[in-house]
Amino acid sequence: MSASTLRLYSDRGCPFAHRVLASLQHVAVPFTHHEASLGAKPEGLAGYSASGRVPLLVHGELVLTESRVMLEYLAERFGFPGALPSDVASRALHRHAMAVVDDFLAPRLFGPPLADTQRARLEDTLRALEAATAGSEPAPSLLAFHVAPIWLRLRWWVPASPVTRAIEARPSLCTWLDAALALDAVASTAPDPAEDAAELERARAAGLVPRPPEDIPTTLQRVAG
Repeated sequence: MSASTLRLYSDRGCPFAHRVLASLQHVAVPFTHHEASLGAKPEGLAGYSASGRVPLLVHGELVLTESRVMLEYLAERFGFPGALPSDVASRALHRHAMAVVDDFLAPRLFGPPLADTQRARLEDTLRALEAATAGSEPAPSLLAFHVAPIWLRLRWWVPASPVTRAIEARPSLCTWLDAALALDAVASTAPDPAEDAAELERARAAGLVPRPPEDIPTTLQRVAG
């Protein structure tokens, strides 16, 4: 497979695409980016996905629709020293943290309010993140590129949500996540905050992205208030 055939299909401001963009920048591989507005489908996507799910990565005949798998593929295919820890136990902690972020934290950007029955699950998720990040400084890695875009959108999109506040109440974890946001590959591929807010509002108004519960102020509501 040639690097020149690498293509990423995504919508603008998507946190999952942000992960892949950060990884692509870090491994410094040429690619073409087919991007649409948030909630829309980029041109050419239908040829690879019946559902229209994004992000989607194409490399030759290989088609990937899971951002976590894309990150691992790019690291293995193009070389990414430090992508995962060297010892087996630490690698398992990193993979565990990435899995629970996708399973529980990321849906909080779009889903219903946190139910009382989910509080214990939130605690387990944050403990998994703390276990993976404890005693380390953020450096370019699969974990940093995986988690930082979700944290950025939690702060931008639902800053007053119980999930965002629970993370902010854990100073060590919050510090680690903020430092991950400052990594060159993450910061340079992040959307402009004002443009992202406008893009998100357009998508919400069109019904393409669900609005958060009324009792959770968004960044837009806080600015307007």
